[in-house]
Amino acid sequence: MKRYLFVLSALLACSSGTEQVVLSPTEFQSKLKDTPDAILLDVRRPEEIAVERLENSQSIVFDDSFETKLDDLEKKPLFVYCASGKRSAKAAAILRGKGYKNVYELEGGLGAWKEAGLTLDQAQQ
Repeated sequence: MKRYLFVLSALLACSSGTEQVVLSPTEFQSKLKDTPDAILLDVRRPEEIAVERLENSQSIVFDDSFETKLDDLEKKPLFVYCASGKRSAKAAAILRGKGYKNVYELEGGLGAWKEAGLTLDQAQQ
């Protein structure tokens, strides 16, 4: 069922005139800074977020109820990330399918962000 929803969402995104935009960590950071009123969306699990996250990010866990959690999310430019880029790609396809036009994905996720030497918010020990 999950696979069916993902494929359906991807097809809807393709047919809605929106395109997939995957940005390298430095491009993602730059575009985020240059986009007023953007929403930075972390789709990882709470235990992952407790360790580290990108500053000023909101969290909506990518799980079976992800789509229903989007009802209150404003239709602003969205910058989506996860740990490796897999969950955020699926989440971005769903967002595009729901009519979000400006959805940007972090290529390689938080792992690539760290490899690029970019800063993170660390959990309070």
